[in-house]
Amino acid sequence: MDTNIVLLNQGYDQTFQAREQRLIDILSTYDELVVSFSGRLESCYAMDLCRASGTRIRALTLDNPLLSRRELARAHRYCQRYNIEQRVLKTDEMLFCDIEQPPKVAKDPVRFIDEAKAKQVDWDHLPLLIPASLEEMQAYLGRFHQPPPRTLWLFAREGMCHRDFRYGFHKRELERWGKASGGYLNRRFQNISQMDRSHVQMIDMAEQILADMGLDDAEVHFHSLNDDSVTLARVRLPSHQRARGFDRQLDIYRALKGMAFDYVTLDMALPNCHDIAG
Repeated sequence: MDTNIVLLNQGYDQTFQAREQRLIDILSTYDELVVSFSGRLESCYAMDLCRASGTRIRALTLDNPLLSRRELARAHRYCQRYNIEQRVLKTDEMLFCDIEQPPKVAKDPVRFIDEAKAKQVDWDHLPLLIPASLEEMQAYLGRFHQPPPRTLWLFAREGMCHRDFRYGFHKRELERWGKASGGYLNRRFQNISQMDRSHVQMIDMAEQILADMGLDDAEVHFHSLNDDSVTLARVRLPSHQRARGFDRQLDIYRALKGMAFDYVTLDMALPNCHDIAG
């Protein structure tokens, strides 16, 4: 067993390990792959299995407004450490990659990144690995019906669900490249119709500021009041950071007020939630 793998749950782990080995064996049949690499936990885990398989891998990252700077930095650190060729393509298009019901006007995120890959002259012939969960694939097919050809959904087709990705991420100790965050930034909005690029940027910057305060697991959720004329930042902290957050509540308030939020609240409890693929 790899020295950077820890055993978390022996009963579940036996089944998980068998499926993980099947995935590694399947990945090893490909000479080269391009991985859709956002830096979130699903794509980090998928990339780690690709490395274990021995296949030659390249990373394609679409830097879009909904991808947090923390996850973009994690993707860069991972590729730099393992000498993986990474191409980061910046786009102003907001790509809804981890939501079951994206806005009707939203573009197909998989087709978008597949078309971006096709424009890379020396990568255009390579298959594109989509590190999606079973739930995400089902939601994608329900919304967009048919994925582009030469896209590989190996993890979803092996039945990998949200829980499996999270388990694999922690089992392989991938948090050393940065802690798993709460998915794309669209998840910070209660009402997607109220979301625009300036609000997304406010959320991203607020979470970076809190991370600099030592609250690197903080999520900032956006709410609007009084017919959208008043903005509220709702800061959610996990249990292990609540004491620090309580001690620094005045600093948090001042920092987020300085970013043009009208009100700031500090949640001392988190709802049950999870990421979905990316």
